[in-house]
Amino acid sequence: MITIQVLQVPAELPETYWNLFLSYVSEERRGQAARFVHQVDAYRSVLGEVLTRVTLSKLTSLRPGELSFTRNKYGKPSLSLSNDADVQFNVSHSGNWIALISGGDADLGVDVEKISPIDMKIAERFFSITESGFLAAEPAEMQLETFYRLWTLKESYIKAVGMGLSMPLDSFSMIRNADGNWHSPEAAAYPFLSLRLDHGHMIAACSAGEALPSQPNVITIEELYQALL
Repeated sequence: MITIQVLQVPAELPETYWNLFLSYVSEERRGQAARFVHQVDAYRSVLGEVLTRVTLSKLTSLRPGELSFTRNKYGKPSLSLSNDADVQFNVSHSGNWIALISGGDADLGVDVEKISPIDMKIAERFFSITESGFLAAEPAEMQLETFYRLWTLKESYIKAVGMGLSMPLDSFSMIRNADGNWHSPEAAAYPFLSLRLDHGHMIAACSAGEALPSQPNVITIEELYQALL
């Protein structure tokens, strides 16, 4: 069964919590966290890995600290072959949120984005002709939301496929159905999910054929901390 979990990034963590979280991530991640200028960027990076480790440990026979990861040539992470390499997952973070999709046997993708004002001309560069026309036809007050729905849906798909931005974003289209759900004609077998996490963030997810949950599960920092004790 596929699950989607979201974790809100705090403005500040107790030192005991932060030290425990740091002890569970890779040396590379710890070094990366130390180089960030803004602490919230370090929080997002480290907490994303911790949430992944805690969740995947429940899907494997390994403890959170025993998991190791690798990446394909496009940068998509997966469990190393020495672990349960067939366990599917994908993680994303932006703004105040981290999102993780995991479980099942199908390739998975998730994307969360902080909603900020944007020049809509960017759609002409990255979206398909169909999507650009759809966006332009939306009421002015809906265009920003629609832009981020399209963007996160497309990001979730290229992350599931595992090719990242090496796959041109205008090579496929996201279409809104009459019921408000979304599909892609170029990926007919993929179910998609698009939701607002809160007023300032959008999330989208997809899988290569398996059903998605209708809502994410909200995980708290306290729950994450307790899972490591």
